[in-house]
Amino acid sequence: MVINAIILCVSSIHVRWKNKRYEQSRWLLFVAMLGFALQFFVQMAGGFRAAGADMGALINTLFYPPFFTCMALGIYNIEMPQARFRQMFIVCGSIYAAIIASFIIGYSNAGSLRIGSWLYVMMILHIANVAYCVCKIAIAMKKRRKWLEAMSASDMLPFMRYAHICLALLLAPVCAVPLAVFFTPIACVIAPIILITFLVFSITFVALGYSYSPTDDILDIEGDKEFEKKEEHNSVACNSATSSVRTASTKQPTLTNERIEVIKTKLDEWCGKQGYKDSSVNMMMLSLAIGISKDDLSQYFDQCLGSTFRVWLSDIRFNAAKEMMLKYPNYSNDIISTECGFSSRTHLYRVFKQRVDCTPTAWREGNPSWGG
Repeated sequence: MVINAIILCVSSIHVRWKNKRYEQSRWLLFVAMLGFALQFFVQMAGGFRAAGADMGALINTLFYPPFFTCMALGIYNIEMPQARFRQMFIVCGSIYAAIIASFIIGYSNAGSLRIGSWLYVMMILHIANVAYCVCKIAIAMKKRRKWLEAMSASDMLPFMRYAHICLALLLAPVCAVPLAVFFTPIACVIAPIILITFLVFSITFVALGYSYSPTDDILDIEGDKEFEKKEEHNSVACNSATSSVRTASTKQPTLTNERIEVIKTKLDEWCGKQGYKDSSVNMMMLSLAIGISKDDLSQYFDQCLGSTFRVWLSDIRFNAAKEMMLKYPNYSNDIISTECGFSSRTHLYRVFKQRVDCTPTAWREGNPSWGG
């Protein structure tokens, strides 16, 4: 755990760009890792596990919830608006307050750390806290993925790797702790697996941070604004039944032919200036660059192209990559991916596999070059 904390700390000097929300999560995770290390030190130094499984379980249940929550908040903070972060903080804080209250009551009744049935109450509250965190994060990651697919055109792989390992990390204690907490031999098998999962998590977290760009801040700001609008809309709908009916029946107006032509012209001009070469471009940046609202762009892609911003831009980059490969056969795939706006060579490879079911190299070999 100390090694994981060091990795998180030292990697802060290697990120290309500072993202405020990501850095907040980094230090929440750093505190969590040190907290887990402290728990182990207290267990061993105090001899609690040697004194009995119930004593070891008591220390686990006192230490795990706050640091597990700290880790969960660090993950959740990247995924959701700040308002939801505060909500989760309040719920988890309340559960931990109930755990402490149960411990105090049990200690007062028993007069020692062997608090009897109150330990089970503490464990049930801890499991409830873990289950709540896992569910909230799983839902948040699903929403975040949809948001990124709609608004971003960058490589999704770093986020998907991070999301999968996060869920694996959070689910591990849900399955393992109830078994291991009262039976030490199982803990000896499960604990190393969980520690390896923590290490992989730290590495994927660092990789996610390295893939951030300054324009990701725009998506975070826009996401917070949309969340606030939805919350305000829901509040109004709840206070007024007529408002709810009116909102349900209201549909976004169809784009006029004149508006469609304007958007098409603006997009063609943007492509002509090779704006697609910017690998960090997203829907908000495109909207600002051509002076067309995000909603109109989304509607244009859906209504006129039957596509999305991500697919549309991926097609443009794909065609540009094919043209460059034919025109400059000596260019490496690294050069092609950079010149055509792909965020990485692996991103280029995945797009080619999706479009033509082969690698860029195989496609290049199967097509004659233009020379020149």
